[in-house]
Amino acid sequence: MCSLQLTVIVDLLKSIPDVVWSGLIASIITLSGVFLSNLGNTKRLKLQLTHDANEKAKERTANLRREVYLSTVEELVKANSHLSSLPQIDITKKNMADGLQGFFTAAARLQLVAEPKTSLLVSQLSADYEELIFKLMIDLIPVIKAKQDIEIADDFYTKTQIEITRILTEQRKVNEFGNPNPSVFNALQNSFEDEQESAEKFSNERNDGWKHFNQFNLTFQKNLLAELRKVSLKQISVMIEIRRDLGLTGDLSEVETHLKQQWGRMETHFEALITALDRT
Repeated sequence: MCSLQLTVIVDLLKSIPDVVWSGLIASIITLSGVFLSNLGNTKRLKLQLTHDANEKAKERTANLRREVYLSTVEELVKANSHLSSLPQIDITKKNMADGLQGFFTAAARLQLVAEPKTSLLVSQLSADYEELIFKLMIDLIPVIKAKQDIEIADDFYTKTQIEITRILTEQRKVNEFGNPNPSVFNALQNSFEDEQESAEKFSNERNDGWKHFNQFNLTFQKNLLAELRKVSLKQISVMIEIRRDLGLTGDLSEVETHLKQQWGRMETHFEALITALDRT
């Protein structure tokens, strides 16, 4: 029975014209081609989407890094400027570390998005600046005391000048009314002389305060330069790694040499200034 059915099927297939077989085979080939083409397009589309997603992620990371890195460099410049101005700050009213908070905040943000080496260098640099604040506080103590002495002496000097002006006004009144009283005038004169003596005393104390302030400020600036010299190499290393992370490679060794030369020139000019101030 089965062989009979098979024979019938074979005969039926043989009866199909060749032109039909040709069309069927062509359709199968065409369908296979479309399937393979769609399969290839789908694969290429997936690869393109993955590539585009990776590129957008890289672009977002690059933009974020660029913003954070530039902010860190800007705050680093401000931090160095703040340190040199510490002798002018009244630390009873303002925290001496406030001027570094911008750098510390920017450095913390940078460590979240930077490459591992850059993050490590910035972390070390932040620690150096934190340690530097405590070192500089020791040098600031005599500077602050000198400023306080100046302010106290200046306050008393101003008060004596006000009193001198008042006494002179009273003496003028005595003379102008045409009825001078010798005892009153003598009392006013004695007060005038006492105030003049006090004014001279406070003026000298104020001048001494300025002399001490300038001396201690000079010592502070010298020590600050010495400390900044220590951290300058780490600053340069951070700059180099930031350029590397941002793709601003070029000849990094040449950039490093230029930064070191720039720091050296600044040291030379600063030391020349210190020497000139020492001679005054």
